[in-house]
Amino acid sequence: MSRVHAQNLMGHLVLSDAQDAYFYLDPDGMQVIALGTREDALAHLKGEEAKELWSGGKLVDAARQKFGDPPQGCVFTLKPHAMVEGRYDIDEVCILPLDELIRFSGDVARQIHDLPDGSQIQFEVTD
Repeated sequence: MSRVHAQNLMGHLVLSDAQDAYFYLDPDGMQVIALGTREDALAHLKGEEAKELWSGGKLVDAARQKFGDPPQGCVFTLKPHAMVEGRYDIDEVCILPLDELIRFSGDVARQIHDLPDGSQIQFEVTD
C-alpha cells in the first residue's frame, strides 16, 4: 500500500511503499524515481533541480494566471500529445483530476517504455 506524502500543482507526488521506501512520481515525465529512505527523499527534494521541478516554475505561474487554482482533486498537466512530446508550453496545459492523470501517464509510460527516443506513436482513444 502506497502513502502520498506530498503533491504539487502539476500532480507530482512523493510516495512511500509498505517497506517505507520513498519514490518521486513525475506524471508528465512518465517516470517513477526511487529515492530510498525518508532522509534520502528529503535530501533529493532540497536539490536545485528538484526544487525547480517541484515548483513547476513559470509554467505553473502561467497556468494559475490563465486558469486560477485547480479545483480540489485536480491538477495542472500537459495535454496528452504535449506530454509525450515533452512540450512544456502554457498553450499545452489543461486541468485534470489527479487520478485520471496518474492512470493515463502510467498507462502510456508502460506502453512506450521500450521504444527508442524519437519513435512514432499513435494514440487510439476508446471509451
